[in-house]
Amino acid sequence: MLTIAEAEEIWRWSRRLATCFGSQNLEERCQAINTLLADASSRPHISLHDGRPHLHYSAADASAAAHIRAITAAGLAYMVCFAGADRLGRCARSGCGLAFVDTSRNGRRAYCSVRCANNDAVARHRGRRRSAD
Repeated sequence: MLTIAEAEEIWRWSRRLATCFGSQNLEERCQAINTLLADASSRPHISLHDGRPHLHYSAADASAAAHIRAITAAGLAYMVCFAGADRLGRCARSGCGLAFVDTSRNGRRAYCSVRCANNDAVARHRGRRRSAD
């Protein structure tokens, strides 16, 4: 169970993560992620505790917030380096702006969900009908 202080720390961290998504200069995005990596102050290491080598991004005795900081910062860095920085998007529906990772084949996802895409399409359709009348 998280303490209130840990929950607040995770909330602040999520706000910082959000700055790495959406349309922005590659250098700015990399700098923001590098700052997160530095602030996560994790020390990735290979563990064999279950018999197979795998990565741990923080110490076993670290707080839940420290685990979350380490894993999310490393995940963003991995996405930028191996999938492409443009895969970290923001929803195109007006008023939404949620962050998402574009996992589509062609990398052209513009909405956080099918629901937002449909709502935006309906709004555009209604707008065209109003202007035609």
